[in-house]
Amino acid sequence: MAPALAEIVRAARTRADVPAVVAGLLCDGRVELAADGDAKVDTPFRIASITKSFTATAVSLAGLLDDRRRALLSHTAGCRPESLEPLPPECTGLWSYSNAGYQEAAAAFDGEYSDALRELVLDPLRLRNTSFETPADGVLGTLPGDLAADPAYPVERRPIGGLWSTASDLLEYGLAHCRRWAHLHEPVAEALGARYALGWWVREGVVDHEGSVAGYQSLLMLVPAEEVVLAVLTNSWRGSALIRHVVEALDIVSPASGTGSAENGRYGLDDLEATVANGRVVERERDPVTGTSIERRYPVSHDAVLMSWRTDFPRDGVARIGWVALPRS
Repeated sequence: MAPALAEIVRAARTRADVPAVVAGLLCDGRVELAADGDAKVDTPFRIASITKSFTATAVSLAGLLDDRRRALLSHTAGCRPESLEPLPPECTGLWSYSNAGYQEAAAAFDGEYSDALRELVLDPLRLRNTSFETPADGVLGTLPGDLAADPAYPVERRPIGGLWSTASDLLEYGLAHCRRWAHLHEPVAEALGARYALGWWVREGVVDHEGSVAGYQSLLMLVPAEEVVLAVLTNSWRGSALIRHVVEALDIVSPASGTGSAENGRYGLDDLEATVANGRVVERERDPVTGTSIERRYPVSHDAVLMSWRTDFPRDGVARIGWVALPRS
């Protein structure tokens, strides 16, 4: 028998040393919730880039999904991470993650994006604990040095990663995506040993997206055919390690067989730079909301269980690290 979710979460937090975590699992029609550290099962967290799937859903429901917005929402419009400026020539035509693309796609709404999202998605699904407003009982994100992050978030970045939510609400939202909106899960581009649709990674019957901003890291993972939904929320820049332990313990993602070689060197674009050497990646970036410098170290992997841990080298002199196509510098 598989360990209970609470046991898995407790062990994962012990290993990753994260201040607070909440996880929810919907499987066989049963909901299991677990919390550890400075959180309860109904504590709200900022869900960061999981917000992108909400944005893509709202754009579609509003009838605004034309070719241009499909490219923006699938990160195939050739934009830099934080601006609509084109990628460097070396990276032209490659899939590359762009926050700016989601801002542009959400600009199509008449009136406020926040109002449109509530009317189209949040209210119909009765996601009462999901909002852009900072909740009184939300936990603060933690940055390097165990510094608490300011919970303030720019209004203009809301389509990128501004939502707060709870594990229970994300299970409801994930179940809705298991049952409808399959066109948003249709792959548009290949990258990192998987495929990207509209606000979702797609692989081996699994649909998922991670989030990371301002001292929060999170995951929403679905197996639509089986109506399985997993949500994991943490309030730490180190939360991805905890999330990986939970996903591996639950064995939701089938073992992958990714292959490829690593090209040693230094790569960079705008505020993201990385060094690849001896089978390892040292990735440095500036958090776009807090301005904090973040450094991550992990092995080069073409088949890691979490997409954020994957790296590939799609053409000579280009590495895809942190989901962004980076030219060698």
